[in-house]
Amino acid sequence: LSRSTLEPPHMQQPVFSLTISSPTNIALIKYWGKRDAKINLPINSSVSVTLNQRDLRTVTTVSASRSFSRDRLWLNGEEEDVNASRRVLAVFREVRARAGDLRDPKTGQVLVRKDERDGL
Repeated sequence: LSRSTLEPPHMQQPVFSLTISSPTNIALIKYWGKRDAKINLPINSSVSVTLNQRDLRTVTTVSASRSFSRDRLWLNGEEEDVNASRRVLAVFREVRARAGDLRDPKTGQVLVRKDERDGL
């Protein structure tokens, strides 16, 4: 978690960022959908291999600030139109729904309470 400011001192709003890496997973026998979506049962079994993060991984950074006027997304260094993808919008909605209080990982101090986040 990092906190930085990108504006002149008289207009500073903190920018909160979190970066995480995830290993790459390759499906050998593909998942073909859900038999029962309500309890999340697949139609078929699947087999996959997860690679070591030293070999191949994804790195994702999420940043939030009251100074941001809209959601933005970059993939491989290129900005994407967030509103062009219902899937991306669904992911953003889910992230917001699951997010809790933003705490400093070293001190445990609450930096932003969940109920204050609407402005971020």
